[in-house]
Amino acid sequence: MKIAILDYTVGNIGSLISALRRAGAEAFISRGEGLGEADAVILPGVGTFSAASRLAAVVKGYAGSKPMLGICLGMQLLFDSSEEGEGQGLSFFPGRVVRIDAERIPHIGWELTSAAGTCGLVDRGYYYYLHSYGVEAGGAPYEAAYIELRRRYVAAVCDEGRGIYGVQFHPERSGRRGLEVLRRFLKLART
Repeated sequence: MKIAILDYTVGNIGSLISALRRAGAEAFISRGEGLGEADAVILPGVGTFSAASRLAAVVKGYAGSKPMLGICLGMQLLFDSSEEGEGQGLSFFPGRVVRIDAERIPHIGWELTSAAGTCGLVDRGYYYYLHSYGVEAGGAPYEAAYIELRRRYVAAVCDEGRGIYGVQFHPERSGRRGLEVLRRFLKLART
């Protein structure tokens, strides 16, 4: 399986490429080129909303034709907009990304994550987070998992009909559980 990782040119995505290889996929970096040849697309989790939104728009035309996974910032781009900066999100899911209410910001480290809904992408367990912004959980049908900080925030989203998935945590840094999330995405992408 060939996975395109969209490169916003603001961070290192080497650990994601390595994790995808361990999960059984071939990954390549793209700034928009070659997306048509990919079996699936990943919006990685490094950078700022403003910078990433300019490039992420190139994937909008692939919604429904290629499975997509947003990671951290990549998941936030799946929503309408963000308090973090200018630019529009992809509006695959309704909502606005807000600054989180947590003990420490940025919120860094392992956090218990609870599964919600029937997507099956994420199991209950600990995953690694590094973020200052998120989407407040409210029981929307697309919510596949959540975390409890001072408020409840969406930890994963899922639209199986369009093949659009997202996780707020970093699966490439979440050990065995994170690798399983990537494997499940690859399995979902093959169907």
